[in-house]
Amino acid sequence: MKKYVSAGQAAKLLSVKVYRLSYAHSIGVKEPERFCGKRAYSYQDLVILAEHFGVELKTKATDWPKEDQ
Repeated sequence: MKKYVSAGQAAKLLSVKVYRLSYAHSIGVKEPERFCGKRAYSYQDLVILAEHFGVELKTKATDWPKEDQ
């Protein structure tokens, strides 16, 4: 099972404001999956956004659980 974080948690991990995530998606950065109408960011989504913003992600892949095969 994948681990997901909310937009607020994603913004904290990326050191950006939440509205910047929405703007990034509006200009073409891949939008994450949605659960109950809210964005749910996976680790890979955060890596893509960190690259887009040119920031260092405040978590490591080893801190996230592995996906079930």
